Amino acid sequence: MQEIEPGWEQVLRIGWLLVWRGLVGIVVISFVLGLVINLVLGLGFGMVLGQTANLLTGVAVTLIWSPLVLRMALRKKYQGFRIALVARD
Repeated sequence: MQEIEPGWEQVLRIGWLLVWRGLVGIVVISFVLGLVINLVLGLGFGMVLGQTANLLTGVAVTLIWSPLVLRMALRKKYQGFRIALVARD
């Protein structure tokens, strides 16, 4: 296995993957989850979650989704390289 020194091209590719998959996933999952929760509460109990509860739902989604995105980035085979974890001697 040939080790390469990461340049800006590699850094930007990895960073872009983390940003777009993270952001899109968080927005979509939070929206759908918030919509479902608020519809169930609205139809069943005649109430909806407040701003703080919706914010906490978004934070929970972020805390769960972010490590999954990081794992995706580590497993992805990029053009010309891949990320490998190597044990230190």
